[in-house]
Amino acid sequence: MHAWLNKAVVYQIVLRNFTRDGNFRAAAAMLEHVRSIGADVVYLTPFVEMDRDMDEKGWSPRQIASGFHTPKNPYRISDYNRIDPEYGTDTDFAAFADCAHSLGMKVLVDLVYLHCGPNNVIKDIIPDAFQRNPDGTVRTTEWNFPYLNFGSGAVRRYLIDSMLRWVMLGCDGFRCDVGDEVPVDFWEEAAEECRTAKPGLAMINEGVSVAHLRRAFNACYAWPWSFTIRHALCPAAPEHGRIRGATFCEQMDAVREYEGHLPKDALMLCFLDNHDTAADDWGKRFDRVCPVEAGNAAFVLTFLRRGIPFVFNGNEIADNSLNTFFAPVEDTGRASKTVDWARALQPAGRKRVALIRKLAGLRHEMAVFPDGSQEWVTAAETRGCVAFVRRHGGEAVFVAANLTATSAEFSAGVAPRAGTLPLVADGGTLGMDGQCRLAPYGFIAVEAGTQ
Repeated sequence: MHAWLNKAVVYQIVLRNFTRDGNFRAAAAMLEHVRSIGADVVYLTPFVEMDRDMDEKGWSPRQIASGFHTPKNPYRISDYNRIDPEYGTDTDFAAFADCAHSLGMKVLVDLVYLHCGPNNVIKDIIPDAFQRNPDGTVRTTEWNFPYLNFGSGAVRRYLIDSMLRWVMLGCDGFRCDVGDEVPVDFWEEAAEECRTAKPGLAMINEGVSVAHLRRAFNACYAWPWSFTIRHALCPAAPEHGRIRGATFCEQMDAVREYEGHLPKDALMLCFLDNHDTAADDWGKRFDRVCPVEAGNAAFVLTFLRRGIPFVFNGNEIADNSLNTFFAPVEDTGRASKTVDWARALQPAGRKRVALIRKLAGLRHEMAVFPDGSQEWVTAAETRGCVAFVRRHGGEAVFVAANLTATSAEFSAGVAPRAGTLPLVADGGTLGMDGQCRLAPYGFIAVEAGTQ
């Protein structure tokens, strides 16, 4: 188990959306705030040079559908070793990393190695950089981007050298886009070299492969969990990763089945929002269509369950802007596509910030949350709630949250420890009779004893 990542709270920054200026210097000025909510890790989406080819045949369907008519997509890369001028310079990145480190935070960089932009400089350096179809044409992904050729030793060397470059500039680890589709032996080789250069470096796979997790990565994504909770909160949002037609109880069974296949000490990144979902949800983001209490209930579960909690930029103030990573800095309506920091001073934002700080504090102060086992209380799920008991040594904590607008009651199977107050609660109680009662979007976390 990776020590610092296991105990971490991860905060995702999309430079384009995080501030009006959309660059490293402006983001660095916000890092004290990020640290103040309890974040230990800053994860940056790609900031390297974007392909500027205007031929839409090489654009992704989502990029075209966004309506911004720009070739500049952070995940359509033209040079892995050059920071896009939109964001700044090498010096700006190094200063950002230094600032994060001075505040006690780590910095993760997003790697996009399955594919690249059609004009990536790698094709001019390495003749066999791209995979080819039988007829000799370049093989492309579903997003219309060329597949990189991992059968080429030169391609592998080039990409690993690029990783080492970012490590030398201050990177502490990598989040690897669509990592399952890149050969695991490449990730093994890359991780070994990077960890030699920086012991303790973290590798997170945006994937589900157990082989990748065992052999190269420290963590994967908790996809079934995250999409199940998101859809329970906001049924109108796009059904990413959800089993269509399944009940909430069936979805939660699928969560347990997936997590049961992972190594016992596997780390999972648990999100409610990220750069993809925010862009795709658009006007149906949960903090736009639900009361702030709904998101609060979901964040209680996300922070206190087994896994690594993930906060997307602005989630901590209940940001509800039309947030998309496809919007370039020159967009005339840019203000509505960046985090609305005024929310931090409004009741919903203040309530969310206070809760996130409290939850992060519990993770940092109580070993039961990063290190404990987890037992599901399935009786809650028939009521549209989620509940579990975390255990570590002689410590036990009961956690429950209602994801619906209807009051709920169920048997928890445990009672509160005598003489203790809830660790955190809003509209939730656990009686000495073992009955948990939750108001609409209510929640509770309380130390548990025997019933």
